[in-house]
Amino acid sequence: MNTKLPTTLIPQLNQQQCLNSCIPKGIQHSCTRCYDICPADAIDVSESHIPEIDNSACTGCTACVSICPIDAIKHEQFNPTHLTHQAKVMRTKGCDHLSIQCSAVQHRKSDANIPCHAMWNSLLLASIAAEGTQTLHLIGIDQCKSCSMQHGASIMKQVEKDYTTLNYALNVHLDISWQEDTQENHQTNQEAEPARRAFFRNLLPSITQSAITAAAQINHQISNQDDKTTPKEDVPLLPTSLALFVQALPKLEPNFTPIPNSPSLPIGAIQATDSCTACGECVQQCPTKALYIKEFGANSILEFKPHHCIGCNQCVDICPEDAIESLPSISLPAIATKRSRPLIMVANVQHNK
Repeated sequence: MNTKLPTTLIPQLNQQQCLNSCIPKGIQHSCTRCYDICPADAIDVSESHIPEIDNSACTGCTACVSICPIDAIKHEQFNPTHLTHQAKVMRTKGCDHLSIQCSAVQHRKSDANIPCHAMWNSLLLASIAAEGTQTLHLIGIDQCKSCSMQHGASIMKQVEKDYTTLNYALNVHLDISWQEDTQENHQTNQEAEPARRAFFRNLLPSITQSAITAAAQINHQISNQDDKTTPKEDVPLLPTSLALFVQALPKLEPNFTPIPNSPSLPIGAIQATDSCTACGECVQQCPTKALYIKEFGANSILEFKPHHCIGCNQCVDICPEDAIESLPSISLPAIATKRSRPLIMVANVQHNK
């Protein structure tokens, strides 16, 4: 049985900020990322879909903090911005490596401290690589079995797999060094890369090409539109890991290798079908304002901001016409441009009356 942790070491859940707090009646889908990843079974989801943390079972590993796509779970010692800053500081000193130690080995020398290595996610790793770090040393990850937090190594193994997938679409890479790594594991990953790369390329379906064609047609029609008709940028407070990643993308030199749409990555891609009526339900539901409607003459254009999307699929679930679809693959260059993409243009009935 786990020793009860001090309150300061237990992640704090803001239920009002949780994605599940605004699920409309009749919608069955809910976000379960924190529940799914918790290695200690310390998170339960009630009938209202709102997760709850069992303080007596929680080990304080912070895996739930790093997986939450909307920063609804926080830990006072979880500071991704500090880690990217440290990577930048080390690079200015001429160092292309970064040593991070967990709470199990606070007596060792390192560049930064974190509570547990379960706090990593693939977007944060990429953001560190963008600052010039070529090798990340995980100090203390070999002591997880004797540590009260317990689960750093098991979570990090999955995170490293996710980052390997993400790496295929980037031209700046990061090597991860930890004591439990074996040469056999590295060899397996290298041998698997060509097959995985081919698989991800095949993920781009014809439906994606249709979305690109539709966007091109709409862009052509509005190319001469006065910029004054474009709504002012309403920038929401994006999740920290996503904000850092979007900022870092140009330095990472993303290529056009598509990456699979996965719950472990707080990014997403969607398209709209011809059944869309531009009713605005998806716009109202989107927690990061990745969708908005722009008026163009007698038409309404549903536009999508790829760099704001966290892949929560709430727009898919709320659409009364089932017109929003989540794409199976994501293009990182589309996110790097920070440009809105028109999904569909619909005749505005009010203007036609």
